[in-house]
Amino acid sequence: MSNPIQKHPLIIRKVYRYRGEVQGVGFRANAIHQARGLTITGFIRNEPNGDVTMDVQGSPHDVQELAERVGQTMSAKINETLVEQRESISDRDRFRITTS
Repeated sequence: MSNPIQKHPLIIRKVYRYRGEVQGVGFRANAIHQARGLTITGFIRNEPNGDVTMDVQGSPHDVQELAERVGQTMSAKINETLVEQRESISDRDRFRITTS
């Protein structure tokens, strides 16, 4: 299966760490829903300390759009969002929920 984001000339990767009441509230499923229509890859997972990590890559527009959608739809549950830019990974083929 080919990587769906290879057709974009510029691919970025960002890792978002959400803190607050973000586990057990449909946060990960919401992120998957919000990603529909965007060309992104990566994962979202619960962390043992109660945070949620979303590691996502795609075009700058799609990565930003997903972060905004998640932030808006889950704003009542998020107390803090930490963001880190990282090098992209070429072997990803979709956006999915994983375990920590």
